[in-house]
Amino acid sequence: MAARILPLVAALLAGFAMLAPAAAHPHVWVDLKTEAHVDEEGRLAAVTVTWIFDEFYSAFALDGLEKPGGDYKPEDLAALTEVNMSNLAEFQYFTEVTQGGEAAAFGEPHDARSAWNEDSGRLTLTFTLPIAEPRAATADAPAKYRVYDPSYYISIDYTEKDPLRIAGAAADRCEASIETPNAENVWTTLPETTFTGAQSQMGAMFAATATLICRVAQ
Repeated sequence: MAARILPLVAALLAGFAMLAPAAAHPHVWVDLKTEAHVDEEGRLAAVTVTWIFDEFYSAFALDGLEKPGGDYKPEDLAALTEVNMSNLAEFQYFTEVTQGGEAAAFGEPHDARSAWNEDSGRLTLTFTLPIAEPRAATADAPAKYRVYDPSYYISIDYTEKDPLRIAGAAADRCEASIETPNAENVWTTLPETTFTGAQSQMGAMFAATATLICRVAQ
C-alpha cells in the first residue's frame, strides 16, 4: 500500500520544496471550500478546509489502486489521507489564520478524510484545523484566513458555488466575505525578487482572503 500512495506524496512535496522561483507556476489545480467554525462568543475556533483536486492530478494520484464497484476502497483512501496529513503538517496545512495582524497557531487537525467522486473524476481531501486560542472576529479586528501554497506549485482557488460556510453557536451573528486578487494585475506587478529570491512567496500574492466578522450578542 505504501508504495502505491508514494506518487501522490512525492508530487505534493515537489511543491513544498519551494521550486526555483523563475520556474514557479501551477502544476496542480485545486478548487477550495472552507467552513468557519465560531464559538458562542463569536470567536473563530476552527476552519474546515476542503481541497478538490483537478481531474488529471486525481487520476495520477490514484493510479494503480483498485476500484471495486466504482469506488476506491475505504482503507486505501484512509491510508492516503494519513500520509498526506502527516506531510502537510510541516507546512501548516497551507493554511494561515490572522487576527489583528497576529498569526494564530493550530491544534491537532481532526476529521481528515479523502473521497472520490466518480461523476467528476476528482479526488477530495477534507480536514478541520482547530485554532489553539480562538480569535475574536470583530468589525475593528476581523479574523482572516488564507489557504495557499507559497511556491505556487499548487494553485488553490475558491469554488464559484458555495465556497464558504459559517457553522457553530454564533453562526447567525457572523458574516464572511472573500476577496480574490486580480490574477492579471498580480502578474504584471510582481517584483523582481519574486523570481530571484531564495524563497518565493508567489502563492501568497494570488491567495484569496476570507474575512469573518461577528456581532456582539445583545
